Amino acid sequence: MAAVLLIVVSFLGGALARRFKVMPENAHLAFNQFVIYVSLPGLVIKSLRFIPMTPAYFSAALMPWIVFLLAAFLFLTLERLRVYDRNTALALIMTAGLANTSFVGIPLIQALYGVQYVAVGVIIDQMGTFLVMCLVVIPLVDFLRIGEFTMRGAVRSLFLFPPFIALLFAFAFQVFKPIDIVFTIAGHLGDTLTPVALFSVGLQWHAKSFKKYAKELSIGLLFKLVAAPVIIYFFYTWADYHQNLRKIVVLEAAMGPMITGSIIAMQKNLNPQLVAAMLSIGIPLSIVGALVVKFFFK
Repeated sequence: MAAVLLIVVSFLGGALARRFKVMPENAHLAFNQFVIYVSLPGLVIKSLRFIPMTPAYFSAALMPWIVFLLAAFLFLTLERLRVYDRNTALALIMTAGLANTSFVGIPLIQALYGVQYVAVGVIIDQMGTFLVMCLVVIPLVDFLRIGEFTMRGAVRSLFLFPPFIALLFAFAFQVFKPIDIVFTIAGHLGDTLTPVALFSVGLQWHAKSFKKYAKELSIGLLFKLVAAPVIIYFFYTWADYHQNLRKIVVLEAAMGPMITGSIIAMQKNLNPQLVAAMLSIGIPLSIVGALVVKFFFK
């Protein structure tokens, strides 16, 4: 209960800070950097200390790839049918096709299912969501947008991303055991993820673009928050996937848009107002959706 309240208080704290302007205009950028450079690396090292290196755990990382492929097929088809223009279709692929499996997903796993399942979320995030974003989504979007394909740049970004570097260290620590103080420090740093990340999400909350992009938001969020987790549930059930791990995979599939992917979409000028609306509306709704997953997806 305390963990759920921490999520709510952290998010509302950020939203109120934005409402009453007690933080600088772009304060969320600093919080996001703190999460990426400090909180997530610490959590990765802490969480993977005792993770079983089994195919079942790594099979969870397939989920983000499946969701992205479905999103790409759906929104590029809608573009081909002239429902959306190219920029809108790409914006929806980068928001509805990439889930917030770290900033929001990992804290919710810890709150709703327990710290013992956080490692599954880390595997999904680092070997699923982040890999598909760096190696597939960004190169594909650049190719469709401007006709350029830069896999070298994508691989370089991957190996310079602090949580991915931490992931490599975590795997190395499975063999070369460091002194315990390394994990103690990593644990304390990882504990900052929930309050800092969700406070940052609250700082970015606004719904001004809801009416302007009602159609795009309806289809994008319906896919992201409803269709994706339902499809993933039936896929992993059909595959006879471990029940206790399946619920974590479905929860992560139900998360709102990925903050990092959304920021990149805005930087590439892919309908920034729509991207911001998907982010600011999708993430709070996904917190509610997580409770639905908890009680109805077994």
